[in-house]
Amino acid sequence: MTKKVRLTLWIEASLSLKFRQFVAEQYGQMGKGLLSFEAAQALQSWVSTHKDTQRELIHKPVNPMPNVFTLKQQVKDYLVSTFDYDPQNLYKLRKEHLITAISALRGTDKRTIEKWMRLFEKYKVIKWVTPSVVEFLA
Repeated sequence: MTKKVRLTLWIEASLSLKFRQFVAEQYGQMGKGLLSFEAAQALQSWVSTHKDTQRELIHKPVNPMPNVFTLKQQVKDYLVSTFDYDPQNLYKLRKEHLITAISALRGTDKRTIEKWMRLFEKYKVIKWVTPSVVEFLA
């Protein structure tokens, strides 16, 4: 048997009444421990529907942070002006060029560069084609 702990919640009276009525209808009575059991089941269901198989939250921001979009545009402008990329066909580029652009715009600290690379990947600004080639996504 697993250890149980007390959880005190403040909810609206109408929700409490609906929940109690649901439990009574479900079991035909209000027996000892039924509210706790059904509340635990409801919480477990809520938690499992809001997590995926890797235990990460399913709810991810719909749009990337504005800073990511801003830096993406700055990086593109930097690549066009410094490395003579065609602004209309700026899709695949060398990793070193991307790192150079981030370094010039945000700083040369390794952690800063890794942070922006992670954010670009997280918000689907870039994807890796090969270990040394990156593709800008729409």
